[in-house]
Amino acid sequence: DEGRTCPFVTPQCCRVYPDRPGACRIYPIGRGSTKTKGQPQTRELFFYIREEHCLGFQEAKPWTAESWMADQGLVPYNFFNDLWMEIITHKGSLGAEETVERKLLMFFMASYNLDQFRQFIFRTRFLERFDLPGPVLDQIREEDEALLRLALRWLRFAFWGEPTLKLKEGVA
Repeated sequence: DEGRTCPFVTPQCCRVYPDRPGACRIYPIGRGSTKTKGQPQTRELFFYIREEHCLGFQEAKPWTAESWMADQGLVPYNFFNDLWMEIITHKGSLGAEETVERKLLMFFMASYNLDQFRQFIFRTRFLERFDLPGPVLDQIREEDEALLRLALRWLRFAFWGEPTLKLKEGVA
């Protein structure tokens, strides 16, 4: 709407509160992050977003950024955001112009449509090409987080040829 209000917030409550995205979970804290190639740790910077409508600043309980993120369940969100950031800030080229559109469709599927990506894994020749151990296959059938980890590894393999996945013997 004109006020740019969240479409999930009603006068009574947030309709998606248990499944709210990371940006909502971290509010009223902002997180800036960067990762330097070759460095294992993500560098983080936190800041407060003070807005009149945020009643949390009137509470007596003190919070640190770390305690707030733990309370709001942000550890897995930040983990996946950091992996995704490595892809979207990658310096490598997507290759020849004729392959870019296909790669962008792959990027969208792996990043935003896990149901379609799961079908891609199990209904195409993917498993004929890549060596995935049985326990990994069991996990990606059932667990979206395991599937997303695979999707992000697959993007790095498909886009830049990084050795994030193992090809089966005899597959080129």
